Amino acid sequence: MRKLLSLVAVVALGTSLAACGSDDSKAGGDFGKIGVKATEEFGKKPTVTHKDGEPDKALLTEVVKEGDGPEVKKGDYLTANYLGQIWRDGKVFDNSYDRGAPSSFPIGIGGVIKGWDEALVGKKVGSRVILSIPADKGYGPAGGNEQAGITKDDTLIFVVDLFGSSSNTTKLDADPVASAATPFKVTGELNAEPKVTVPAGTKAPAKPGKPVILATGKGKPIAKGDQIVGRYVVFDYTGKKQASTWDAQPASQQAPAQPGSPTDKLQVGPGPKGESGALDGLAGMPVGSRVLVELPGAKDAKGKVTNAFAVIDVLNSFPAAKQQ
Repeated sequence: MRKLLSLVAVVALGTSLAACGSDDSKAGGDFGKIGVKATEEFGKKPTVTHKDGEPDKALLTEVVKEGDGPEVKKGDYLTANYLGQIWRDGKVFDNSYDRGAPSSFPIGIGGVIKGWDEALVGKKVGSRVILSIPADKGYGPAGGNEQAGITKDDTLIFVVDLFGSSSNTTKLDADPVASAATPFKVTGELNAEPKVTVPAGTKAPAKPGKPVILATGKGKPIAKGDQIVGRYVVFDYTGKKQASTWDAQPASQQAPAQPGSPTDKLQVGPGPKGESGALDGLAGMPVGSRVLVELPGAKDAKGKVTNAFAVIDVLNSFPAAKQQ
């Protein structure tokens, strides 16, 4: 998704309008408010058709099913299923439904095409939204997307199912565990980066132990094979921070600088080939939990083995994408 939606990186809004910059009544009929119709219900792959003639030159949006979840905020890490289709020839150039899992990306901060950034902020999680995106808010500024068959003049249609939305300030709906089974002192609010104090002289275990729940969430159990949307801080056994999703990411050749945000790059095993992983012990724990996970030793660039542990906030989970 990131490769197809972003002008500079890929996969990521503005105000929530029924039809941005246009009168809803111009389309009407069987094609709804914006001249586009999608079959199937929320969460299922739609078939998309549109009215005859040329598309509107303005960005149009229609919420065909409104959810009852929180509103998507600018800078959130949005998780969504989507289907993208070219108005001109009806070609479906990308969709997440066939992969069997939604995609996640930061929204409203320039990480994707303007049409997404300007249309989805303010919408509620659980909603299905249809977008008609003119070229100037799609791939026009980039000269099109040849690989996807999109020209610089193409209007794009998207059907987007908003599955979840979170940020580094999203508060976990969780109950702190009074006496967690760990020698480390973990502090910090459940909507902020956790801090850890490690007793002097602490040595890394010979092998990682079971994950320890620090605050028990109230969501569904994490399933084996799930992909997790979460945030984390990694510490070594002196208590020094090694990595954090709260930290901003510097600019690269593929993407502009980005503020810290959650990630969906957390996988509970077994993997696609049956392989195990460091997060397999999270299976069965409830979404919304804060968990301490001991990580297996890893070699650094100089070949030295380093040992670390992570404090992870589990914000959401869903079955991992199918292998293509």
